[in-house]
Amino acid sequence: MPSIQLSLFGGVSLSALIVFGLLWTIFRYRTRGAGPFYFDPQDCFDAQIKGRVLPKSASSATFEPMLKHYIGVMQLIVTVSAASIAFGGGNQAVPLIKIAKLFVTWSIAYGVAFCAILLWRYDEYTQNMRSYTPAWYTTVVALGFSSFSCFIVGYLVWGWGLI
Repeated sequence: MPSIQLSLFGGVSLSALIVFGLLWTIFRYRTRGAGPFYFDPQDCFDAQIKGRVLPKSASSATFEPMLKHYIGVMQLIVTVSAASIAFGGGNQAVPLIKIAKLFVTWSIAYGVAFCAILLWRYDEYTQNMRSYTPAWYTTVVALGFSSFSCFIVGYLVWGWGLI
């Protein structure tokens, strides 16, 4: 039944891409008209943007601790997802389990893309502080939330398939 497999893959892929598209559009709308974004709080502190109220720690804070947290969360999501795909599922004939595994696979894809683009944009930022534009910010945030969303949807569908 290759046609059923293809339609499941196509349907889940379209759904996962729609999730990313919706999140990207929402975050882009919310950042319209914004200037470049800052990774390091100390850079935002130095820019003294009118209307921004920053904590005292912003004068010397960097993005590095947050970067480690973001990467750590994505490592956890990718590890749990990959283990679930490899070892979970029980009866593979249940279509909901297949759909769930496809959503979890998209979670991994979005998570890896999030980490790769986040690291790349931070590297570019260290060379040019204005390079982290609203469009790049939107892309990074949408990838992170898409990974999390597909992870949650995948496990909800998986649970539904076990009933």
